[in-house]
Amino acid sequence: MSKQLKSQDSTRYYLQTDLWRLLGAGMMIVGVVWFYFGFSSASYYVPTVITPVGLILFLIFSGRHVSDRDIEEEMEHRLTDYDKPVTDRADYSRVILKQPADVETEAYHMGKEAAFFKKNKPGRTVSDVYVKTHVFFTNHALLICARQLRMSLARDAAGAAEDFEWALSYEDLVSAQLCENVTAVALSNTKKQITVKWYELVLSGEEGEILRLPVNNDMDMSDLCDHVNRKIQQQKKEG
Repeated sequence: MSKQLKSQDSTRYYLQTDLWRLLGAGMMIVGVVWFYFGFSSASYYVPTVITPVGLILFLIFSGRHVSDRDIEEEMEHRLTDYDKPVTDRADYSRVILKQPADVETEAYHMGKEAAFFKKNKPGRTVSDVYVKTHVFFTNHALLICARQLRMSLARDAAGAAEDFEWALSYEDLVSAQLCENVTAVALSNTKKQITVKWYELVLSGEEGEILRLPVNNDMDMSDLCDHVNRKIQQQKKEG
């Protein structure tokens, strides 16, 4: 069963390190080994101090530790039914096209929206802002649902979910493209400066950008851009 995370728990995830847990575990191991293999009075007295201290440190900081899985489960819970404005439409099966198929994507925001950054266990850089997006095709427009989660106390709306919905006519669009960003960030728990690469779906009109959303860089997104650009060209020919 996953933890019921509060905003302060989520913030702790980005600030925590394993230093104190590792120190506690190390003290326990050293104490036990020293006690069993030592040959002086110190091998009795010192382990009786450092072993329980190490155990206390390990238990305290293990209990406060927020794992990658805890955060992932919390985000999954908060993202439930984010696309209901479209999927619950009475005319969904009639209006939404099966080809091109709808596309779902989710990604961390690495720009100014984010305030905390961390490397998770697999070594991937994550932030405290996460966005999930669902793009649907109709004959005349794109329907887009997105939910942005803020997982920290860095802003007034800590831990809040913001929902967005757009209906963008193909005739109002000029292009859809996958934009690569390279951003310098500081890891919140170590202060180490690193460079991260992340991607955004950019939809543009005659007067410039209409919409920009963080997305994964994968085949689905490349296909999405191709389908949207094809729809734009088709609309121009028909118009």
